[in-house]
Amino acid sequence: MYFSERQRPSKFQDLILPESIRLQIEKWANSWNSGIPPKRCLILHGPPGVGKTTTALALADYLQVPIIEMNASDERNADAMKRVALMGATYMDLLSSDKNRAVQRIILVDEADNIFESRSASRGGDYGGLSELLRVIRSARNPIVLTMNDFYSFRRKSSGREIVESSEVIELRQFRRRGDHDYKSFKEKMSGIIEETAQYLGMKFNQAMIDFLIEKNRDDIRAIINDAVSLMSSRSGTDSASVGDRDNPLDIFTIMRKTFKESNYSELLLDLLNTDFETEDYLMWIDENLSLEAQDPEDLAAAYELVSFSDLLLGSVIKKQHYAFKGYAQEILAGTPLSIAKRNPHFVKYQFPAFIMKMSRMRESREQRRSLLWKLGRMTHSPSQIVAENLWYFRLLMKSQPSKSFVDRMDFSPKEMELLKRS
Repeated sequence: MYFSERQRPSKFQDLILPESIRLQIEKWANSWNSGIPPKRCLILHGPPGVGKTTTALALADYLQVPIIEMNASDERNADAMKRVALMGATYMDLLSSDKNRAVQRIILVDEADNIFESRSASRGGDYGGLSELLRVIRSARNPIVLTMNDFYSFRRKSSGREIVESSEVIELRQFRRRGDHDYKSFKEKMSGIIEETAQYLGMKFNQAMIDFLIEKNRDDIRAIINDAVSLMSSRSGTDSASVGDRDNPLDIFTIMRKTFKESNYSELLLDLLNTDFETEDYLMWIDENLSLEAQDPEDLAAAYELVSFSDLLLGSVIKKQHYAFKGYAQEILAGTPLSIAKRNPHFVKYQFPAFIMKMSRMRESREQRRSLLWKLGRMTHSPSQIVAENLWYFRLLMKSQPSKSFVDRMDFSPKEMELLKRS
């Protein structure tokens, strides 16, 4: 067992969290005291090790209720989600000593961003999991907590956006920048934990160790504690070589900052080997944000020439199956800022590529239409093509007197309802 597991706080007041985030979570939890709130689900997202699962477990202690957990090792297809989560989130506890409690239990779905929404039932796994999770959230009579690392990818999944819109979303970050109030508070709390750990193990501890570990691991509490134990176990107590480097992929925002704000081309190429996105994504991010960094039109034109050439190389990967072109394109893209003589010296808030966002919305719209046609086709025993040609009839039916029973029976999502009204 990692030593960080021994240090996991079980009480809500013992959590290592900025006060602003603690108050947000408390406000959502207390909103259940006056009945079922509009936001029945809480999404906790952030990098690994910041305490998402620990916060959910401590929240159960705060509300004095048991917790039902579904993690990545469990089967999380539509049937499993319905069987476990729906029972826990909807039905009251027959054995509970207090039947009048507003909250009977908490449902925790850990690593929800890893739920896969398959299009084919034969693929198994997490088939239909997100769609069923959305249904569970809408009918929940008890709190649901989702934890995830990659919130933005989850939001782009089918049903993911609707889940986000139905939830209270909180990003768990111990601090935003070094030197701010939250950073000082985090450093003080971690010093106390490491000192307590050192006393328990009978080892030596010094403040320089905390500075080094926070610099190395930022707000990854689990990594800081485990690395501290490794350092204290070494002979000198400060030998950084005794702590291995973790394979933590760099996110796109870090790479964009290194691309435009730093001038170390060789280091950037090495960093690009440790990312969780494709070269095509890197190209679109540079294409979207070049105009924010290049202040001179001639610089901008020269930079776009390089981006255009990189795009041609990536196209050759598909046409000729020559994957070496992908590496060439990446090297050219990394050198794009070198063609910019007058760079923007100020902070730049990098924008998400409009093309990816547009394609994501189009895919979501197609998925909603496909789902709508499938539901209507199942009710009328008709193929989707016939249903699509007669959507006007269902729109009139929805406006008629028995429309409420029709809509309830079909279990349309809000976006499917909107789509039917526009058809």
